[in-house]
Amino acid sequence: MESATLDFVSAHAPGMAGIGYAGKSDNLKVISCGQDGQLCTQKADDLSDKITKTMQAEPVACHCLAVSPVHDTFAVGDQAHFVKIYKLPDGIFNSVATRFSLPVRALAYSPSGTNLAAAGDDEGIKLISAAESKVFRTLRAGAYTRSLAFDPESEFLASVSAEGTLQIWNMADGKVKYAQKRVAPKVDVTSARRSGTAWHPDGGSLLAVPGTDNDISIFERLSWLVAFSLKGPHSAPINLVSFSPNGLYLVSAGTDSLLVLWDVSQRKALNQRSSPATISAVSWHPDHNSLACVSEDGSVAVWSDIVPADHPGPHVSPDSLPAHGVASHQEVGGERAGSVDPLEEEEQGMDSFIDHDMEDDMAGDETAPGSATKRRKGPQGRAVYGMSRGASPQAAIQPGATLSGDSSQKCFMAYNAMGCIICKEEEDFNVMEVAMHDIRAQRRRMPHLNDLYRFSMAALGDRGVIYGSKSSKDAPSTIMYRPFDSWAANSDWQVSLPPGEDATAVTAGHSFSAVATSQHMLRIFSPAGLQSFVMTLHGPVVALAAQGHLLAAVWHGSIPTSADNQSLQYAVYDVSQQQQVHCGSLPISPGTTLAWLGFTEETLLASYDSEGVLRLRTQEYGGCWMPVFVSAQQRKNSEVYWPVSLTLTQLTCIVCTATQPIPQVTPRPVLTNVALQVPLLAADAPRAQLEADVLKCNLQLNHCRLHLAEMTEAGESSSNAEQSVAASEVALDQCLLKLFNAAVRGDRLQQALEAACQLSQARSLEGAIKLANHNRQTALADRIALFLQTRLELEAAEADQV
Repeated sequence: MESATLDFVSAHAPGMAGIGYAGKSDNLKVISCGQDGQLCTQKADDLSDKITKTMQAEPVACHCLAVSPVHDTFAVGDQAHFVKIYKLPDGIFNSVATRFSLPVRALAYSPSGTNLAAAGDDEGIKLISAAESKVFRTLRAGAYTRSLAFDPESEFLASVSAEGTLQIWNMADGKVKYAQKRVAPKVDVTSARRSGTAWHPDGGSLLAVPGTDNDISIFERLSWLVAFSLKGPHSAPINLVSFSPNGLYLVSAGTDSLLVLWDVSQRKALNQRSSPATISAVSWHPDHNSLACVSEDGSVAVWSDIVPADHPGPHVSPDSLPAHGVASHQEVGGERAGSVDPLEEEEQGMDSFIDHDMEDDMAGDETAPGSATKRRKGPQGRAVYGMSRGASPQAAIQPGATLSGDSSQKCFMAYNAMGCIICKEEEDFNVMEVAMHDIRAQRRRMPHLNDLYRFSMAALGDRGVIYGSKSSKDAPSTIMYRPFDSWAANSDWQVSLPPGEDATAVTAGHSFSAVATSQHMLRIFSPAGLQSFVMTLHGPVVALAAQGHLLAAVWHGSIPTSADNQSLQYAVYDVSQQQQVHCGSLPISPGTTLAWLGFTEETLLASYDSEGVLRLRTQEYGGCWMPVFVSAQQRKNSEVYWPVSLTLTQLTCIVCTATQPIPQVTPRPVLTNVALQVPLLAADAPRAQLEADVLKCNLQLNHCRLHLAEMTEAGESSSNAEQSVAASEVALDQCLLKLFNAAVRGDRLQQALEAACQLSQARSLEGAIKLANHNRQTALADRIALFLQTRLELEAAEADQV
């Protein structure tokens, strides 16, 4: 794509600068400020017609400018640490909004113009009431904030620092909703670079951020996952991005002095122009097909006809375009090159689905319960374009891992019943610390690992720890395994994946470790690093889990349905026998994502979704998923349960809050045991609780009987298994007798008889007869006695036959 050069007009001294459109449509002006401390006012259609004005008695360098959405004022941040408000159209000084201790670098008005956010080299982001020019809240951000952006609903504020850290602030409480380091390019704090970010104008469904690989990362709202990336003409890091007013296009300015226009729905570059220096700020014309920009050399230009004539303009309402969420210009020359129309994407099958929705960089290290991405609507009810209908495929998760971004810059790479892996982010590397809950379980303390690979995933197994990293332009995706203890030297091992293949999930069991990759490979290794097996899964992996010799994998079976449902498949393998134990669909609540995957202590596979529903894969009914815990029915106020481990009777979790839904490393989390509760209908609450207890005991008994049968078939000693079955039968009878007694007292005699007929031991049936007689229910007692007599006769007959 050839790149013509825009015609720039000198306006300011070199350095950071700001620009915007101001005034009414019949007298629209381009206003800019720069290093010379001058306010330059130019006609929108003739930049040579300009007026310059000194903004202060003594010229002070101005770094940023923001025009109020109501077009009555504009704000300027300067080198003297001030944020000042000026009136339009004459640029008369109005008030000092606030003052920092260091230069101001970023400003952003809220969509209504009510509030103004300001930040810079000083710590903290100040929120200012525009009407009163008073600070009403200071967000606890680090130093050197380079860009700010309010979402169109004023719910969130995005900030990017010179270190490349992206933070999403909740405006309701001023707390960090999401934070991730190294999202944007790291810039020199003494430079004029910005790392400018932008929200999609239709409800803020997407957030565009300059990426670290000369690309643009497009994040989804609420899940904060990278939905896709835009990469093409830029040969150097991108300095800023800006969506067109209708959200169909995105403009990016790179440090390679290129301005690029992107089609968001087709995810490709449409147009580009060169500039004499890096663009410092841009502003879309409020009515016309043009873009004003100011470069770091202080010159100003207007890119007229920025959107090609055969495409819808930047102000055309998406509602007026053809259905399916893509513009009519996608059909050019009879073909739809690069189109990502959802219907066509579904026809293309899993390959298209993977290319557009399961890119490698989606597989982050977060496991806080995600949220299904819906076809979001903005304030005017318009559908968001450039996104597929229904839910987006969820990214891969690493069970037991947390997001980074807390004040200590620490996070859990893994957290399970054995212990945890803590990652501490340093300047040039990460430090990995393995900590066991019971230090006696580890004969020697594992040394800290100085992580130069920037591992993004890890798993804690019975015998060691496995780490995995994503590939970068400098290094391939790398897997490392470190055993807890070994008799031989050089027991640690590592391997690199081939180009184009990235690790997406890792896990470790007793006799193996496993890695799922972006090429749908499931690679299994022995503890010593021998490659035991490689298999191909049927879709992009969502999660892995292991216990003992069992390995579980979950992947996308197809694209999500239009009803916002993830379509997940699973399989459980016995690695020691190289056999598949069982497989099938993995159900989760509608509109949710998988948040955790693991095994019970009794080796049943368990899943936990973002709605807080825990399910077990049981043997009943030929193998089904049984809901055993619904957090909404158990929690108090706004508690959030973060799973750690579980048995057939209780869930071990960390209780978090809605405002902080993931555990923090410091102070160390407290584990809480919560009893499992099958979600039964509660016509009679006490009796429903007893019915749930019976179901749990039945589940335990059936599992013990299955284990006994397997041991008997294998010819192994089964005395312990027989004792477990007997104990489970006693426990079940106790629950049934409680249910029987409650039914009798509630005059539910038919229910009482059904409960009695499930009793397995003769003495339990005799106890039921006594309870019936005690409550003067002789007819019930007679029926139970007859049932007991029949059972004894059958057992005697069977004994005689033997």
